[in-house]
Amino acid sequence: MRTLQSLLIDVNSFLDKDAAIPTGTDLSIRANFANQSIWDASAVAQFSEFHQIYHVDPAALASVPLPSNFKELMVGPRQLLSNGQWSEPFNEIRPLERFEKSSSDRYCYILGNPAAGYTAVFNGLTANATLSFDYQRFPSGLLTLTDVCELSDPQFVVVSTESYVLESRSDDRFPIKRAESNSKLQNLIGREMKTPGGGINTTPRIGIGKYSIG
Repeated sequence: MRTLQSLLIDVNSFLDKDAAIPTGTDLSIRANFANQSIWDASAVAQFSEFHQIYHVDPAALASVPLPSNFKELMVGPRQLLSNGQWSEPFNEIRPLERFEKSSSDRYCYILGNPAAGYTAVFNGLTANATLSFDYQRFPSGLLTLTDVCELSDPQFVVVSTESYVLESRSDDRFPIKRAESNSKLQNLIGREMKTPGGGINTTPRIGIGKYSIG
């Protein structure tokens, strides 16, 4: 786990050749750049670090208020039916597309914004049946020096912060650092596409030598 303080010490080591936490204006600016880097990453991809699961038993048949940190759906919501089976998903549509749907169609759409909050509007919802969906949340942010970086590769934040500082100084090294930052971001995105490490890797064998490795 890497705290904001440890990240900024790394940044300071590169920029000012001093393995210490920056102070004054440098501290506030670099902390802001570190936060900006995390938001940059969350804007271009869906990361498991920001994956949330939400369960609710809606009393109404139409709209459901969404969590305050809601950003976007990851999959279509489903309801747990009385027979113990999950329903077909409520496929998300754009609000204007609702006029193209029939009353029997199963769908949902999102209304709102980060300032006012979001609401999911459903067609075909069953009252008091558990509704479950996966969503991406907004980053929590690095608000204090002891806050821990949420991304799996904190070095992306370090390099990205360095690139922002060099850009603000019109330093000739800026393009090199920005390219390194983009490379680390692509690695983060690539890791999200890999098979979960907790699964079972099956190696085909013939006869009694067949086995699986976990």
